[in-house]
Amino acid sequence: MRLGRMMAAALVVAGMSAFAVAPAHATNIGNEGCTPGYWKNHTENWEEYTSTDPLSDSFTFPANLSAFADDTMLTALEYPGGSGVAGGARILLRAATASFLNAAHEGVGFPLRRFTDPGNIQKLVNDALASGNRQTMIDLGGYLDDLNNLGCPL
Repeated sequence: MRLGRMMAAALVVAGMSAFAVAPAHATNIGNEGCTPGYWKNHTENWEEYTSTDPLSDSFTFPANLSAFADDTMLTALEYPGGSGVAGGARILLRAATASFLNAAHEGVGFPLRRFTDPGNIQKLVNDALASGNRQTMIDLGGYLDDLNNLGCPL
């Protein structure tokens, strides 16, 4: 199942074009990633973000998911799953927050970037949230979670 999710997400990533970019300092690309649990317990290692940054600084929320916009990055790392579209969004946002932190840290060779290719995590997450489709959110969350579990060098 994870291999299927990874292949599907890789096709989405491969077909993406560049999105409006924000400056990003970390440039290290590789095959490393730290889990949501790592980032939750090591906030002192965060680069370019703080634990109190709201999710709305990184992602765009449709009206039906706007309740998540003011949650902090640290809160997202603590999200449980859950049922329905909101549960799918929590699964996605937990993994996406860890992916953002991985991609922002120069000491982690994460395979995706936050605002540009390869990967454009922000665009992938925003598109999945906008879809309103629980399975789309869970699939992307699973793909990002696989990358977050590649092995943490920190």
